[in-house]
Amino acid sequence: MGTSMLIQSQLLATKFYVPVASGILIARPRLTALLDKSVKRPFTLVSAAAGFGKTTLLSSWARSLGASPVVAWISLDEEDNDPWLFWTYVLAALNMRRPEHFTPLLESLQSPQAPSLKYLLTALINLLVESTDHFVLVLDDYQMIAEPQVHTSLAYLVEHLPPQLHIILATRADPPLPLQLLQAREPALEVRTDQLRCTPEETKAFLQEVMGLSLPDEIVQEVTTRMEGWLVGLQLLGLSLPDRVNPEKLLKEISGDQHYILDYLTEEVLRRQPQEVQTFLLSTCILERLTASLCDAVMQQHSSQQMLRQLEQANLFVVSLDSKRQWYRYHALFTEALYYQLKQRYADLIPLLHHRASLWYAEHDQMIEAILHALRAHQWQWAADLIERKSLQLMSYTWGANQRTLVILQGWIGQLPAEVMHARPLLCYASSLLLLQIAPFSMLYSWLDAAEATLTTSLTAQEMTLQMQKEQENLLGALMMNRAILRNVEGDGWTALALCERALTLVSADNLLLRSQDLLVQVMGFYASDINDAKTGMQKGLQAVSLAQDSGLLSLALYTMGNTAMHMIMTGQLHKIEKLAKQARLLGEQPRGLVLSEVGLSSSCQAELLREWNELDAALTLAEEAILLSKQVESPPSLIFLLWGYGMLLRVYLSYGELEAARSALQQIQHIGTSLSQYFYISACSHFTTIDQVRLWLACGELDRVTRWAKDLDVGERHSNPFVREREDVACARILLATAQPALALQRLDPVLQRATAGKRWGHVIEIRFLQALAYQMGQQEMQALDALSEAIRLAEPEGYIRSFLDEGAPMEVLLYRLRKRDRDHGSTPYLDTLLAAFQKESIARVSVGEAAKVQLLPKPLSERELEVLQLLVHGASNQEIAQELVIVLDTVKRHVSHIFSKLGVKNRVQAVKQARVLGLLS
Repeated sequence: MGTSMLIQSQLLATKFYVPVASGILIARPRLTALLDKSVKRPFTLVSAAAGFGKTTLLSSWARSLGASPVVAWISLDEEDNDPWLFWTYVLAALNMRRPEHFTPLLESLQSPQAPSLKYLLTALINLLVESTDHFVLVLDDYQMIAEPQVHTSLAYLVEHLPPQLHIILATRADPPLPLQLLQAREPALEVRTDQLRCTPEETKAFLQEVMGLSLPDEIVQEVTTRMEGWLVGLQLLGLSLPDRVNPEKLLKEISGDQHYILDYLTEEVLRRQPQEVQTFLLSTCILERLTASLCDAVMQQHSSQQMLRQLEQANLFVVSLDSKRQWYRYHALFTEALYYQLKQRYADLIPLLHHRASLWYAEHDQMIEAILHALRAHQWQWAADLIERKSLQLMSYTWGANQRTLVILQGWIGQLPAEVMHARPLLCYASSLLLLQIAPFSMLYSWLDAAEATLTTSLTAQEMTLQMQKEQENLLGALMMNRAILRNVEGDGWTALALCERALTLVSADNLLLRSQDLLVQVMGFYASDINDAKTGMQKGLQAVSLAQDSGLLSLALYTMGNTAMHMIMTGQLHKIEKLAKQARLLGEQPRGLVLSEVGLSSSCQAELLREWNELDAALTLAEEAILLSKQVESPPSLIFLLWGYGMLLRVYLSYGELEAARSALQQIQHIGTSLSQYFYISACSHFTTIDQVRLWLACGELDRVTRWAKDLDVGERHSNPFVREREDVACARILLATAQPALALQRLDPVLQRATAGKRWGHVIEIRFLQALAYQMGQQEMQALDALSEAIRLAEPEGYIRSFLDEGAPMEVLLYRLRKRDRDHGSTPYLDTLLAAFQKESIARVSVGEAAKVQLLPKPLSERELEVLQLLVHGASNQEIAQELVIVLDTVKRHVSHIFSKLGVKNRVQAVKQARVLGLLS
């Protein structure tokens, strides 16, 4: 046996194997293309935390290369910190790929008079220069190397690399090599965590190919976000789940305390760290964001900045949040795994750590985080102090908490002891306002009862200064307003109105903030409760807008304007809504084109106007902008802002006929609903979504679903709010029409028409009237159908309604033609002409875009004018009526009809209509 063979026989052979990945691999062409380019450079660093797929990527790439370049692979371990052994493995790996080529160097290294490493490396460099082969040396798991001499010698080789050798270093932590110096001489390639993260497309491929799950894009995006692109996390998830799993189960499983993921992070990451690093990680995992002074406060030490930099260099699942390297966070799953370990080992320390964090945040005026940490520390009195400090910002809608924080706070504030709450009326008020839309009504009422009782006793039994009396009366009035909101949601508007009037007697005349809010609460009652007086509600809303603007509180003014505009949609006064929405837009515009997030609600209203006026592209743009703005709102109404934004998006997509996009918008609404109290959610949806979800299901052909929904509604306990029930009844009438039960639909619509008319909610009256018209038409009662439609037209014409009619499709178009035919005897019909022209334009667009292939089946396709004539033929128009409609002479109409018959291969109108339907030429 030769010397080189003897040496190689004493080495661990498996360290030279290119690893073979177990299971199915997903293609990641963007990364393999990056590695393909890397061989043109001398050095590549692949650096990321455990489990981001470094080895898997390199091994699959190496196996795809074929014969050239020549790949030499070494999987390093702790023993390789011996410089002699390290370079023995390097030379042996190269020699195995080109036998005997590097034998002299191996033998020289084994000799009793072994040369210095610098001499050896110089000889290696010269040997490579003479080679005709191109080598790629992969050093995997380089984080195992801690010996400075190995680092120094490798740096020397990298610094003098010949073109024939390319080195790839795969490591969990950046090596102590002079990377900046190497970059300056010839750019090296760095592949880091951000590039190794799985994209949503790669996550989707993994879920489909490995787990056999075909999921909606929004679920895939959620999985990607929660996993932060962590490849091994996806693989561990696959191990932990059964063969078939629903999306809810999937998302629930993605947590750092799921045992496969926990075991991996504990064994592969945490326990491999020095004790001081473990202590730091466990102590700071309670923090969502990390900065040196905060960590120092929690740890009660002064070395956190150095530790944070050390963690970043070691790729310990730390993400830098700014370019200055001042703020960091841990990978979400790593945080959960650390917290699990913290609870197991040092549970008694957790409250103390949270309290220290709360004190730091309060000192730095970051009150939301201070409150959360105080609650988690069970420092109830301290938490109460902090919440009370925020009461003014809560009232003016400038409180800096997003929707996620609100949901978290609900759980924690609910744990405040009753004795703490009942002794502090301001705390009760702030908490009820904070959680008004998400907490159970029973909890809210208990806080309001306790606070009102305490204040009433205080005002009647104690002597106090005028200033103290004024403050307590203002607070009592504010509490009554909160109670009025709950009563409005429940539908008891008269009680709510009485509460608001009582509150105004308590609130001081100069408190414009509370007085504008009182009027806004009344708006809700007049519009959507048993009061049922939209006209007065609109007047109250405009008064609230005026007071809010006078208060000088911009966020309050914008919220009041948006909320008033949203309720005004029901009145059908579209042009007044447009004026108010544009006013809000101007008020919310900031320098450099920025727009305040509170404008989102007004933008949602404006999107609905554009949709109704059939400007769908502009409406879609504005609805999407409204959602983006609403996501940035950091005040209690943020969830309702967002729900209404997606509600408008759903309506726009329904008008487009984009059913999958509409379904996705509805799913977002339902997801928001999981954070709201059920009573508030149903009430908020009643404005639009209750009916629109039924329209979507019907458009998708889901008759079983809608009939089941209607049956559940009838047999279950209905919402106490009469407005909510009214909108549900309209939705049920649509279902009855879809299932060909016009008599029952009319029976359902009659009382809701009476109520909407009494309330002067003309926007709803328009909808109910044309649904009546469709029901009468289905029941062969054409005179009643045209009378009902005529009433809808009378109300809709001044405001320019278009889309509501178009969305009802062909049956509405037929009715409009017949109504125009009847009304032309009494004069011109410009509005009906506009509506029918919109129908024709849409029909032609659908033919030219969606049915182009079918049209090409004709030997001679129909011209645009012939398509217009065909649409009129379908509706039974005579040749004379067609001539009048299209403003052409009778002979031209006859010629068009003849051409249509010839191209379709038919002899009469009935055959023409039948053939046109087969070819998809009709809307």
